[in-house]
Amino acid sequence: MKITAIETIIIRGAGTPPARQWPVHLVHTDDGISGIGRGGNRDVIDNSLAALLIGQDPRRTALLWERMYEAVWQPHGPGRAGMTSIGALDIALWDIAGKACGQPVWRLLGGYAEEVEAYADGAGYADAPDQSTAGIAARVEECVANGYRAVKIHMYEATEPAEVIERVRLTRERVGPDIKLMVDIHRAWDGATAAATACSLERYGLYWIEEPVREDDEFHAMRMVNEATSAMVSGGEGEGTLYGIRDLIVHGGLQMVQTDILVGGGYTGLLRLAALARAYHLPISPHGAQYPDINCHLVAAVPNGLIVPACPADDDHQIWSRLYEPGFAVEGGRIRMTEEPGLGLTLDTGFVDRHRAR
Repeated sequence: MKITAIETIIIRGAGTPPARQWPVHLVHTDDGISGIGRGGNRDVIDNSLAALLIGQDPRRTALLWERMYEAVWQPHGPGRAGMTSIGALDIALWDIAGKACGQPVWRLLGGYAEEVEAYADGAGYADAPDQSTAGIAARVEECVANGYRAVKIHMYEATEPAEVIERVRLTRERVGPDIKLMVDIHRAWDGATAAATACSLERYGLYWIEEPVREDDEFHAMRMVNEATSAMVSGGEGEGTLYGIRDLIVHGGLQMVQTDILVGGGYTGLLRLAALARAYHLPISPHGAQYPDINCHLVAAVPNGLIVPACPADDDHQIWSRLYEPGFAVEGGRIRMTEEPGLGLTLDTGFVDRHRAR
């Protein structure tokens, strides 16, 4: 089996904002099998990576990953565009491998769990129609009513500790004690502020506090937060290398690894990061609420896979619930893994044709 071509389809006008683009990559082979990848950068793929893959056996995922990784690191390092492009293509290669042998990707990667939990990543977006504390609490209530037992609140606009505390207080009051509640601070605070606020939030039983501290002294500040709270201090979504996550764990005391499924280089890269996290008894929950269809295979594959982020299906920020035929679904806050080979996903050609950028 050999790779013959890489086709990129840009989906536009399928969500909010209307100008947002969603790249979908199809890796074609001479056996008639094609793999699906999402995200990444079309220019990087066309100009730097496609030539490395065409003519190669797509099932040699480790070899092709190393070749792509070396290519984007020359001469100045990959940046986000380089790593996400590796990730998108690596996912497509695993899709081909699964289809070729008739097995789902989650089983090829390890096959640990047949079902994974998903959390609703849909409260507190900066462009949401109601950014008030009551509006965000109401959005969390909607997610819970739709079956999610875990919800994350983004603190884009609210970075004052008192406002964050009030949002968490009201939300916890609305949804009760049994819902897993997480907050994403988006690196807004210095260590002292983050630690003091985490201590004040302790009474509300947060599941995790995500990226609470600035990057200028991240390792030391993260350790300060760890000492102030029983909630997991999570992060690393933008760190795609094995070595960067190693340092966040060893020097920063990272308690839950959130490397983005694309930034980390797809399944080949995330398997390595999951093994590293396992060596320190840490769970992994890859960032990427736009990609529950992709993330679920990784989380289901490894023993320290924790939970999958998902923009809820009623949220216009996502296309995962509309991109496939039959549709991919999160039901009751759970994703049931299937026996379908590869990713188990088939593009809805009607949807793609309607929204393809011309």
